[in-house]
Amino acid sequence: MNLEGHFRPISELDNYTIEKGDQDPRGWSVVTSAGTRIGEVDDLIVDTRAMKVRYLVVDLVDSAMHGDTDRSVLLDTEHVQLSDSSREVVATQYGAGGFASNAGAHAYARRAAADDDQARLTRSEEELHIGKREVSRGEARIGKHVETERVSEPVTRRREEVVIERRPVEAGARADASLTDDEIRIPLTEEEVVVEKRPVVKEELVVGKRVVEERDVVETEMRREEFDIDAPGATAQERSARGRGGRDSR
Repeated sequence: MNLEGHFRPISELDNYTIEKGDQDPRGWSVVTSAGTRIGEVDDLIVDTRAMKVRYLVVDLVDSAMHGDTDRSVLLDTEHVQLSDSSREVVATQYGAGGFASNAGAHAYARRAAADDDQARLTRSEEELHIGKREVSRGEARIGKHVETERVSEPVTRRREEVVIERRPVEAGARADASLTDDEIRIPLTEEEVVVEKRPVVKEELVVGKRVVEERDVVETEMRREEFDIDAPGATAQERSARGRGGRDSR
């Protein structure tokens, strides 16, 4: 199994320790579910991003190798059970065919001894990860209010009035000999304007919302490390060498 990047043996990480209160199975025996000893935990593989132990480095005993050329295997921590009382690691996926045909185990070869004399300098750079989240941009308030306006509308109305006309009478018309006071009454009418108001629906307002997409450009500064090589015999190309690697610009 190729361990690169953020997967590192804890033995090579000087500033890493097991958190107090957590189990440290280094030196514990590794046994099968039936209790058969098959090896010993020699090291731990740490995921430096998640700060978790992902694999156990197990040195196999001869009886557990089953003809495999690799004496060490990586055992996935998801497929083991730790027993504090007996200081044992139970390999739940170990079967008759050994680790080679079982889930959760991978062949593991340590670095050559010559590698111990080599110094390593890593180069890092910032990667841009753009996400989105919904935020409130206020609210739309739609209501209504009453406005009053003064209107003027012409109206025609009728009324009665007295018409008096004097006419001469024919000669010889008889008069009332009593000569008494008398009067006649004529009722008069007129139209009166009556104002009536009633509400009438004239219009409706339909309110909804829609999603509008806008394209923005995100601008930021990205930092990266570059190697500064100042060594006798180094070529100009080596001195100005820049690291290569993929950049995730999502």
